[in-house]
Amino acid sequence: MLTKIQKKTIMCMVMLLSLLMTFGALSANTYLNAQAETFEQRIPNYGFYCNDSETITSGKVKFDLTDTELLSQGKGIVQYEYQVAANDSEVEFAIPFFAKARELPQISVTVNGQTVEGSVWFGDEAFGTDNEFNIENTYSPVLDESITGTLYTVIPDNDTITISLSYTESKSFIYETSNHGSSTHSASGSHTWTLRNALSKPSYCFFVFDDPTANTFDSSCEYKTETITCKEFIERQYNLFEEYYDYNGGVPIKFFYAVVNKVLQNKLYISFDNLFFNSIDSMRLNTYKFSMPIEANSVIRYELPVSIQRNYAFKPLIYMAEQKQVGNYATSYTIELSNDIPYIIESSNKTENKGLIFTAETAEDFYFVFSSSEKPTNTVPNNNDKYSTGLIVGIVVGCVVFIVGVALTIFLIYCHRA
Repeated sequence: MLTKIQKKTIMCMVMLLSLLMTFGALSANTYLNAQAETFEQRIPNYGFYCNDSETITSGKVKFDLTDTELLSQGKGIVQYEYQVAANDSEVEFAIPFFAKARELPQISVTVNGQTVEGSVWFGDEAFGTDNEFNIENTYSPVLDESITGTLYTVIPDNDTITISLSYTESKSFIYETSNHGSSTHSASGSHTWTLRNALSKPSYCFFVFDDPTANTFDSSCEYKTETITCKEFIERQYNLFEEYYDYNGGVPIKFFYAVVNKVLQNKLYISFDNLFFNSIDSMRLNTYKFSMPIEANSVIRYELPVSIQRNYAFKPLIYMAEQKQVGNYATSYTIELSNDIPYIIESSNKTENKGLIFTAETAEDFYFVFSSSEKPTNTVPNNNDKYSTGLIVGIVVGCVVFIVGVALTIFLIYCHRA
């Protein structure tokens, strides 16, 4: 027979245990999991552009994704065919594409079967995933030979040197610093560089565009002054590092002309290293441009390699390809898959298929996701879904535990009174 003290102790323990079990049930199932991985950096391909919005009447795009080995490297082949209406005036066409300067694709364009020549205009660096095409943000690979400037060659005589440049009107320039440099500048147009470990290089280049009388240059050590064209300055540096550029895929000198044109057009300044070294590794939204009159309705064709995005958070992994529209014409898509990866599991527009050939049509942006399985498994669930599921389970279990605890307490009270 339990004493009154023992019964009260048991009741307190039951209540405390119920509360602890409720709290444990709520907390144990509501922890946060790591977020599911997304696709790799999205690098879409783009449709065909014309400065006359009525010239391109329709397009056909075929994704050839039958090469599984190429696909495993995140690449595929896309074939383009566009119908264009007659236009007797000079018409500018552009093929937008993502690429680094050291990884430029070979682009061959035909009009009614005849090859036409064009040139690559290099674009701005691409950041993020939503890069809208704007032809104004691409820059000419031809540099005006009349553009001149002053080249200041600074020769360090100490491990720490200072260099200053001031001007009354905003102007562009190219500057070079040491690996331990710092700088300050003011809104009035004054720049000061402090170069530490300056003796690590034999000299430093500062190329200031336009009339030298409009600026003041000074240095704590000796420097030489030379008036040359910008084209000559670029050629000197390019020839000095040509072996390095060849090793990195054959970066064309025209790329550096385009970067300088951007600097001049926007009245910017740029570091020597960013211009001649870091720039070649930046992903850019470029265009292949060509101009011609279209005397009769014609067909323009070309082919490009494209990046296929992969998502390793699914088993088996899933792939995505997308194309952004840059005109108001309709495009019909054909997607050819392989027996190894035969399923389209999601797309922005409804697709029809006959075996491994899928088709769709739209005048908007288009994307599709494909895989070797019809229902790939997400191996890293979404945080919010996991949290919501855990919370619901925790509440249900907690309520059950609490009800059981209350029932046990009432039972003990009843036994005590009996």
